[in-house]
Amino acid sequence: MEKRRVHISECMDDDVLAEDIINLNGMLVLSANTVFNQYIIQRLADYGIDYVWVSSIQKEDLPYKNYHIFEKKYEKSIKEMKQLILDLIKGKKVDYAVIGNITKTILSAWEEPEHVIRCLGSIRDSDDYTYYHCVNVSFYSMLIAGWLNLAKDDVKTVIQAGLLHDIGKVKVPGKLLNKEGKLSGREFEEIKRHAIYGYELVKGTAELSEEVKDAILMHHEREDKSGYPLKAGGDDLSIYTKIIAVADVFDAMTSNRPYRKALTPFSAFDEFLTICAMRLDINIIKALIHNLSRYYMGSSVLLSNGQTANIAYVPPHCVCKPIVDTGSGFLDLSREKELSIVGMI
Repeated sequence: MEKRRVHISECMDDDVLAEDIINLNGMLVLSANTVFNQYIIQRLADYGIDYVWVSSIQKEDLPYKNYHIFEKKYEKSIKEMKQLILDLIKGKKVDYAVIGNITKTILSAWEEPEHVIRCLGSIRDSDDYTYYHCVNVSFYSMLIAGWLNLAKDDVKTVIQAGLLHDIGKVKVPGKLLNKEGKLSGREFEEIKRHAIYGYELVKGTAELSEEVKDAILMHHEREDKSGYPLKAGGDDLSIYTKIIAVADVFDAMTSNRPYRKALTPFSAFDEFLTICAMRLDINIIKALIHNLSRYYMGSSVLLSNGQTANIAYVPPHCVCKPIVDTGSGFLDLSREKELSIVGMI
């Protein structure tokens, strides 16, 4: 990937920023890999930024040549995961060969986050939620591990932990998992046991590392020890467990469930930075939000006033309230207090 230094007046739509832009106060203005648009170009000029580094990405060099090929790989992984879970329901053991195949597919998408995020965000109403969720969490975990600069072997570990984190739910009655009303105390305690059930299903699988097994057992543990099943927290939790916990919550928040409609990614970001900030690892939350948010630039959204708009810019200091282009002008949602994003289109 080549990069070149150009004057801001020479920047064009679809140029890609090659390096972070930091202002004189040390604050991030624009993240590397952001795709330019006219709003961003004008704002950088307003900030007095004269030169930037831009890059040219040769898409034909990527493992998946286009989104549709990636989508087929993704759907294949879903089918493989579904068969693995159905086999577990029948009493068979975890087939590590299947896990290995899906891991390779997911790992090969490491450098294509734009395809991953688009695909994971497009399927939210499937009856096969559990299979999609396991694969989605694995993809999100892979992205987070990459953004944290973990080694390739660590990325493989977190992918496998993501794939298997919820397999214990095969031991939980489906009527509880899909119940629309409020769970009783006894019902909730049974659902919580899926972490233990999952660990029991894999503990004899020699090909899986202890780190993967621990992450399956502890993915609902929390930093403040408010989670389950062990009430562990802080340094008791591995980096793999912490990554899975964040990915699990994000995918669950942004998926439709029988008891709750999906949140938009921006509403999920807000919950992460408020409600979840003390319960999940804040550094992993920031890695997810800081990196993921920029891939929603250009996305079409539905506003609370019924208007449709495109996301023009996601301010690093205010990721929950992006600037949107309504076609007749730009709106800063951090200033439009009565306006919010209510859906992704």
